[in-house]
Amino acid sequence: MRVMLDDVELVIGEDIIDEGKEAIFDSARQNALSNNRVIVGIQVDGVAIEDEDAFFSLSGGIDIRFASQPIIDLVRESVSEGQKYIPALVKGLEGIATMIEESDETGAKNAFSQAIDGINWLVSVFARSCALLGVSSDGLSSGNWSQDSLEMNKTLEEMIAIMESGRMMRMAYIIRERLVPVIKKFALYWAEIASQLASPLQ
Repeated sequence: MRVMLDDVELVIGEDIIDEGKEAIFDSARQNALSNNRVIVGIQVDGVAIEDEDAFFSLSGGIDIRFASQPIIDLVRESVSEGQKYIPALVKGLEGIATMIEESDETGAKNAFSQAIDGINWLVSVFARSCALLGVSSDGLSSGNWSQDSLEMNKTLEEMIAIMESGRMMRMAYIIRERLVPVIKKFALYWAEIASQLASPLQ
């Protein structure tokens, strides 16, 4: 078996190979991290693998290739995507409230499901960016991330219950008065992370 990281062959002991794909991945990941890089792609015998879990479930394979990217570049891309997405998310949420007010409940429900996926993506990318930067989200000066996240989650849970009960106008009110304001706060956290990335120390 040959294991490559960015076109450089890795020397991996037979004991690690015998342990399986997770051990191989961990070895490559540690090698990448030692150079301030993170694995972003996997190929086995010339076939691109979707993600780590898919790689772990594979049996066989004689040519494994990992592609990595500098951590700082990955974080910059993630933060840029997040900053661009927040205004679109706010606009989408306000659009859902408008749909409700115009009695398009089916459209509103479908759009709200997509909005929840977007919010979950935004939170997960932010958490990952902080982790890669070695920054504590609770140590940010822009506000209280934990408190705002908790408020958002409680609001979403309440909205789902309200939607299921059919009180759609109440849902529109909560979107405008509670959910949109807390999402707008997230822009401050993203901006703070972006400013750290712009620091000469980076």
